[in-house]
Amino acid sequence: MRLIFTIIFTCLLLNFVSAQTPVTGTITDQITGEKMTGVSVREKNVADNTTLSNASGKFSLKLSSQKAILVFSYIGYTSKELLLNGETNVSVFLDPGLTLDETVITALGIKRASKSLGYNVQQIQAKELSEVKSVNFLDNITAKVAGVTITQGASGVGSSSKIVIRGESSFANNNPLFIVDGTPINNNDVVPRTVEAPSSFQAVDFGNGAMDINPDDIASVTVLKGAAAAALYGSRAANGVILINTKDGSRATGLGISFNTTASIESPFKLPKFQNTYGQGNGGKFAFKDGLGGGINDVLTYSYGPKLDQGTLVPQFASPVTLPDGSVVRGGDVALYNNVPITPTAFISHPNNLKDFYETGKTFVNNLAFSGNYDKGNYRLSYTDLNSQSFIPGVDYRRKNVSANLNFKPNDKLDFKSTIIYQNAKSNNRPSSGYGSENLQYGLVAWLPRSLDIAPLKDYWQKGLDGLRNYSYNYTYFDNPYFILKENRNELNKDRLFGNIALKYNLLPNLFVQARVGMDYSNENRRLLRNYSTNRFKNGAYSEQSVFYREINTDVLIDYSKKISDFSLDVSLGANQLNQDFKSNQTQTSALAQPKLFTLANAATPLEIFTFASKKRINSVYGIAKLGFKEYLFVDITGRNDWSSALATPLSTKNTSFFYPSVSGSFILSELVKIPTVSFLKLRASYAQIGNDTDPYQTAGAFVPATPYNGSPTLSDQNIIADPNLKPEQTKSVEFGADIRFFGDRLGIDATYYNAFTQNQILSLPVSISTGYAQQVTNGGAVRSKGVELILTGTPLFSKNFRWDISANFSTNTTKVESLPGGAKQLTLAYSRIYDSPNQTVYYIATEGGKIGDLWGD
Repeated sequence: MRLIFTIIFTCLLLNFVSAQTPVTGTITDQITGEKMTGVSVREKNVADNTTLSNASGKFSLKLSSQKAILVFSYIGYTSKELLLNGETNVSVFLDPGLTLDETVITALGIKRASKSLGYNVQQIQAKELSEVKSVNFLDNITAKVAGVTITQGASGVGSSSKIVIRGESSFANNNPLFIVDGTPINNNDVVPRTVEAPSSFQAVDFGNGAMDINPDDIASVTVLKGAAAAALYGSRAANGVILINTKDGSRATGLGISFNTTASIESPFKLPKFQNTYGQGNGGKFAFKDGLGGGINDVLTYSYGPKLDQGTLVPQFASPVTLPDGSVVRGGDVALYNNVPITPTAFISHPNNLKDFYETGKTFVNNLAFSGNYDKGNYRLSYTDLNSQSFIPGVDYRRKNVSANLNFKPNDKLDFKSTIIYQNAKSNNRPSSGYGSENLQYGLVAWLPRSLDIAPLKDYWQKGLDGLRNYSYNYTYFDNPYFILKENRNELNKDRLFGNIALKYNLLPNLFVQARVGMDYSNENRRLLRNYSTNRFKNGAYSEQSVFYREINTDVLIDYSKKISDFSLDVSLGANQLNQDFKSNQTQTSALAQPKLFTLANAATPLEIFTFASKKRINSVYGIAKLGFKEYLFVDITGRNDWSSALATPLSTKNTSFFYPSVSGSFILSELVKIPTVSFLKLRASYAQIGNDTDPYQTAGAFVPATPYNGSPTLSDQNIIADPNLKPEQTKSVEFGADIRFFGDRLGIDATYYNAFTQNQILSLPVSISTGYAQQVTNGGAVRSKGVELILTGTPLFSKNFRWDISANFSTNTTKVESLPGGAKQLTLAYSRIYDSPNQTVYYIATEGGKIGDLWGD
């Protein structure tokens, strides 16, 4: 009996030892003979058994079998597989050639070979994002990804960039989900409460969340376009996903220190072409007196006045006025004289008056980073300072970023990873937008007379009335543009902290469990300052707004992989809980008791208070099964179920749950059939369903704090009629594609066709103000979106010391409204009314057979 036990024990021990067979080796560049640092070495078909080569090109790895397969990969080099047969020390040579087996980051942060994916994914590396640094990294991926449209904000430096993937298919929200190192972050913008009326603040673009990410910290950006690619991220990913992977210290050799600085200048690329034959006025006549209509057409800024450069003398806002005491003021100093004539001056053209207003914008970016790589992990610490001055005088944006990445592997079982990013953004002035006198471009581009000299406006106070009366060429409609920029500021101070901590434990060589907690926290303080004599606020105005946002994501993932003969299986199961908390408080006054004193205590009118707070929770479970056969046939099956609190009511939760599945497959035809000149040929197809919920409190009314009455607090019902039967939007999508590469990847064509149908659209419809509400929320309508994407890549020149890559992409998208609620043929979804004038209104109208985004005007 003892002998039998000894034999069994010895066999088990030998099996254990063989299961932990160590292998060492050296990796060398095939052409240069140099040892390669940071090469990824992994055991094929064994989860998370990987390492990197050190500064001497050496590596060490414990294998599960003496006949394991090692996979060596490095960016820019052809991946190599090596089948061991008991060897414990190997020498490997990598060829810096073209690679067909690209690895990309997919949903849940999983790295996969692109050939195994049944949907289209595009990845952009760090070099493409940081060659020319932008304040908003999204501006640097413009035109680099097929089917992605990026629109830069109209407010200059620091403004929001809008990103839409495969066209707008929802009436409510078309924003993609942003993920940083596995954790969702907020990309919404919060606009101060405004009313488009003559006596109110205009809208201000303070930027959106994605612009807080520092391009120097980004390792890669992956765009998941279709529903199949993004389905595992749930309802928030209905419009696609932007995956951002940040840099770590894995490629460092010992202690690495890097410093880079970037300086750039900017100016308007192209200005409108103006006529310079006629100056200010109407019907060929003009004379300035008070800018209020006291002269000849001086209430107007049309350029239909007298001909310019004809030797004509005309009283103008910058013409001299000699007072009885002999002192001289300007025609625009209207508060200082009474019926004293303005001395006429030459009525000449100023063809460059708009160009002369703008300055040369300057942006400076400095980045300092420390990184290290050692046997149990790696780290990276980065600090970036960005200072940008717009070409619009007085408009600025300053941002400081600190990021820390830590990867720690104390043993073969446990992995610890952490990403922490802190950011502070400040601006002394963000320009106002919209139609009205607070928007600088409104007066400059649309209405600037061709006879106006911009230089005198730099002295923007009327003589002797500093802080009380601004100096302008028209006191009916326009403020002095320099007065707007210097005195009517929109200030920003924002702190943001986001990141995650993850623990991964290998239960078996092919089974691991991972837990992760991620947070996105931001706190913004904004101030809107309006000085005396502002066109909209004759006695000034002041507003304070605080915006708080916090999101916590907690998720658990378990993954099992198995290789059985020619088949491979990888199954992942996970659960996630999302908790969102949002608060916005805005307090304002429409008049100041004393000029230039911007505090709420200096209010000359009762304070107006606008408060909003919301909380939202989504509980989710999900799973994915990845099947492979002989490295040429791959199938993915996914499913996710969300339970959203935004769709609950005080009495029911029947609509809170929604499930969406997906299936995708890829077939590597080139592995079975050898075609001359064709080095790679993949066919792919996918089908997916995905849901989309809504904001909180759309299913039940809610009361919010309102402006106090006689010093007593009040509550007000929200201005939206809730729908207790609101259901999630549902999108069904199919996608087909092909990836063909020729001549060893020297030429490639990737083609994709997609067709998505979105129904149960969540609409906010305007209602008559006699109801006491502004909008009504309801389900209804269907939209179909379909399109084609083409990506062409090529490497015309490739040698030992030189490589030239080129790429081009093309996409077309057609979005059609197929039906509307209640069988309606046309619905007004929203409108913007200039100065509350019904005959100056732009309508956002959905028409059966039309497109999302159609605008109609009176």
